[in-house]
Amino acid sequence: MKKVITLLALFCLLISCERKEPNFSEEMIEKLVFEDNGLPPYYLRLDLYVLTDNNEIHQTNNNELMFFYKKYYSKEFKSFNEFLNASLNADFIFDKKLLKNNANYLTSFKLNPKLEKEYSSLGFNKFLEKYSKSSSRKDELEFNKSNLNSDEYSAFKYFLYVNKYDVSSDCYLGIDYIRKRKDSFN
Repeated sequence: MKKVITLLALFCLLISCERKEPNFSEEMIEKLVFEDNGLPPYYLRLDLYVLTDNNEIHQTNNNELMFFYKKYYSKEFKSFNEFLNASLNADFIFDKKLLKNNANYLTSFKLNPKLEKEYSSLGFNKFLEKYSKSSSRKDELEFNKSNLNSDEYSAFKYFLYVNKYDVSSDCYLGIDYIRKRKDSFN
């Protein structure tokens, strides 16, 4: 009986220690880093999200993260790569006061409770199916945002983000496209 309990405990320990797959691979992080000549990478347009100390989510990009790294976090992290990895994969918590005083155009928000409940009850795949439709573009979906308000729109984009999807906008047509993150980096 002791052996069975010990084996069960060991099995539970192994399952709980299973490594979580990162939101961004090392290759993706590399593509988000500014080049040695100071030029921004092509992936500057990609929406990124970080957590704040007042339980908000801050929409950002790699340009803004580079600013915060240089101004506030360069002593804490050896490189911008390390800072990006902590910010995007390890749930590094940002000081909301720093963001508020320095983030000019990007927004912070709390998850919309109604959408959060819907996301939890439906599961990601059915949630995605509900708020998207087929697209003429290969490997992309169109975002069906007609039944979302602005708070829900931000939360929906965040749920996509944590499930390794990105949203790109065609401003001319007024369409948002949803694609898998790995396709964003090809």
